[in-house]
Amino acid sequence: MEQRQMKYQLLIIGVVIGVVYGLIARFDFGERMTLPSITFFFCVPAVLGIIPLLFADNDKLKSYTYIIFIPWLTLIVFFWTLYSTKYEGLLCLLIMAAPYIAIATIAAFIYRVVRINRQKKNGKLLTLVLIPFLLGPIEEYIERPSATYTVRSEVIISATPETIWSNIVEVSTIRDNEYNAGVLNELGIPRPIGATVDKMAVGGQRIGRFEGGLRFVETITRYEPNSFISFDITVDPNTVRPIVFDQHVLNGNYFSFVDASYELVPVNNGQVRLILSSKYQLTSTINYYGKIWGDIILEDFQDRLLDVIAKRCEAK
Repeated sequence: MEQRQMKYQLLIIGVVIGVVYGLIARFDFGERMTLPSITFFFCVPAVLGIIPLLFADNDKLKSYTYIIFIPWLTLIVFFWTLYSTKYEGLLCLLIMAAPYIAIATIAAFIYRVVRINRQKKNGKLLTLVLIPFLLGPIEEYIERPSATYTVRSEVIISATPETIWSNIVEVSTIRDNEYNAGVLNELGIPRPIGATVDKMAVGGQRIGRFEGGLRFVETITRYEPNSFISFDITVDPNTVRPIVFDQHVLNGNYFSFVDASYELVPVNNGQVRLILSSKYQLTSTINYYGKIWGDIILEDFQDRLLDVIAKRCEAK
């Protein structure tokens, strides 16, 4: 009985130490603004998957259920702690979840094989916890590549080009019952509210307004009435919301909007294909992973905005 109780105590100790380690890593990488890095997204979860297993005996390690459940339990408590203390939002945790779960699980199985084959704990394995803190500063000196990506959405609208044009250059206030909010909006992505333009020509300034007071300052770079409009995009830093996602992404140094454009292409039967394209730039050592979420978020946003525009134009 006492031996079983001791094993459970060691299990709890292992999970707690794993969570504390994760929090220290999160704060350290957050202070250095290196959250979007190979070290934080791959090395840290590997260590998190191993730490609680350092307190398990070989009998426990032979259990596949234990090998999977314990690292996952550590991650769940770690994520819950970040969310409850408001250091991360739900969307940020969702983005972290896939690599953290996958890498922690793989690392746990590798550690299992090593430990069982050695038949005893090896103090050298404890040095694993230092790897992220050694690699992190080194990664900071590696030049972070920049890459620009384009997200394209389109919709077929049964309306004249003139009608569509009047609904995209300036956008009157979008009411709640017009916008079909989705899961990403619930997780923190702001929905569009409207847009105004001070001059209908190249050089004119278009102000895009979003939920929570966020504003995009957009300078028109190409203006062809009833056919094509494009604009550069900058985020008004004074309007960035205090929520975690906005602070990490819009105030970070690894994501930025580049430009956007609307193109109207006439098709058969008096219909028009409206194409919305947006470009964004990523600057990090994990651009390949950031692109996945950048495309998902922007495509979702664009599809929902085009749906509003289509309904307005066809209603007229």
